[in-house]
Order: sequence, then structure tokens, then C-alpha cells
Amino acid sequence: MEAVLFVLSMLALACTLFIFVGMILNSGIKGILDLSRKPVKWMTVSFGVYIVLFAAYIWSSM
Repeated sequence: MEAVLFVLSMLALACTLFIFVGMILNSGIKGILDLSRKPVKWMTVSFGVYIVLFAAYIWSSM
């Protein structure tokens, strides 16, 4: 169970970083700060999923 949580959290983090780098390359810093854009919303949700899953991983490994 711990390995599954860890892998899922790392996938969510990779998704977040992939969208972040793509937005910086395409739109610059202004694109990252525009919360009305769909990729920014996906990036925010993905980062939230990462936080929840990583916290669950830490909690389950105790």
C-alpha cells in the first residue's frame, strides 16, 4: 500500500512540474499567475493531490 501511495504521489508531482514548465515556456510567469486558465487549475489540483497522497504515504509508513 505504501508503494502505491508513493508512486501515485510522485506521478501527481511529475504532472504538476510538467504543466508548470510547459506554462513557463509558453506563457512566461504571467501565464502561471493567471488563475482563470485551465492548465493552471489542473496544476493546482494536481499539486493538491500530491500533498494529500504524500501525507497519506507518510502516515501509512509510521
